Amino acid sequence: MSKISAVLVDDEIKNNELLNIYLDKYCPIIEVIAIATTVESAITTINDLQPKLIFLDIVMQDGTGFDVLEGIDYEDYSAVFITAFQEYAVSAFKFNAIDFLLKPIDPKDLMTTVKTLEDNLKNKLFTTNPQLESAKISIEAKTSDYNFIAIPSTKKIDFIKIDDILYFESDGRYTIIHLIDKTTFFVSKNIGEYDKILAPRYFFRIHKKYLINLKYIVNINNADGSNCELIGNLILPVAKRRKEDLVSFLNIK
Repeated sequence: MSKISAVLVDDEIKNNELLNIYLDKYCPIIEVIAIATTVESAITTINDLQPKLIFLDIVMQDGTGFDVLEGIDYEDYSAVFITAFQEYAVSAFKFNAIDFLLKPIDPKDLMTTVKTLEDNLKNKLFTTNPQLESAKISIEAKTSDYNFIAIPSTKKIDFIKIDDILYFESDGRYTIIHLIDKTTFFVSKNIGEYDKILAPRYFFRIHKKYLINLKYIVNINNADGSNCELIGNLILPVAKRRKEDLVSFLNIK
């Protein structure tokens, strides 16, 4: 694959310089074609050069990274936010399937993110306005309360209501998402990632293979606790070591 063009946006020059060094050393497929330190200069530079990747800080002296992206007049790019923000910002990016890096940047995280971006570009999966708008609203409101998650595929990004999810099923490095209407989505993320962001939302990992929506649990087998039933007569196994935690979580005496 040929070099992937990138523009770096941060109002602190040293941050841009360090990221440039990291990309050159650890991600040689990335070619940094410009650096910008203000919202206005970033918008002008990006629209003129139209890079495939944009690495940008959330907060700058004259605005935000979202302000930059709102001023871009082309669509086939992927954005990576660099943040030192609190958990609500991280959650916003995860729920909306937006790539991000935490400060200080870890080279291993950078390499993983760049590999994901490389795959996304091959599949023409770019950052979309609905993703950005949803994340922006959540960050500005400083909330981790979401009604949906973004599910990227090779052709599009689906936004699924969390209440419509019945359970997640692990399939190696991938995950199958089962909805209550029996629709399924095959996603290239492991189930552990969904466990981290959805566990506080009344989801529970009953087994290494299954993460269920407890809103739809019908019963737990009282004989040995080896399975539970969800709506639709669906029976799923409960790992022995998870039974006690499940009962405690549901506050069952």
